[in-house]
Amino acid sequence: MQVLSQVIPSLSVALLSLLAMLPWGLPSDSRFVLPLLPYIAIHYWTARDPERLPEWVVFLCGLSVDVLTNGPLGYWSLIYLAGYVLAMGAGEVRSSGPGARWLLFLSSMAMLIVCAWALSSLYYFDLVDWTPFAWAAVAAGLAYPALAFVLRSADPRTARRTNDRLERGV
Repeated sequence: MQVLSQVIPSLSVALLSLLAMLPWGLPSDSRFVLPLLPYIAIHYWTARDPERLPEWVVFLCGLSVDVLTNGPLGYWSLIYLAGYVLAMGAGEVRSSGPGARWLLFLSSMAMLIVCAWALSSLYYFDLVDWTPFAWAAVAAGLAYPALAFVLRSADPRTARRTNDRLERGV
């Protein structure tokens, strides 16, 4: 059980990275949403227990998104690692309720989207359109509660704590 609880965070980030790379046939303005899905898992696991998600997994998932989507090498790796650092700062909110954690995610997503937009503008030496970034941030913010619920139910530690509380009658 201990090994499974250490592997689940990395597997979930890798699975969401693979889903982000699939050709879903989305319009060009909506394609920026998919690479933000792994960031939801990165933020979820890192804000709760940073030791369970190694930074090399975050880097490799970002690099695989870059390679398989023909993007600039290192772009998503840098964005995911920046999000990882932002989520590391969220450690004080671990015991808060889901609403506070969602607000924390929304604030880190806003900072991350500004960084992603600035990095894209720097890459092209031109101010890129900010609307796809904004729509992607809104979509990721709305997807966070549902994906957090799925990740929470996949976590063996959460299931064990819930069973312990039920056995004690709390």
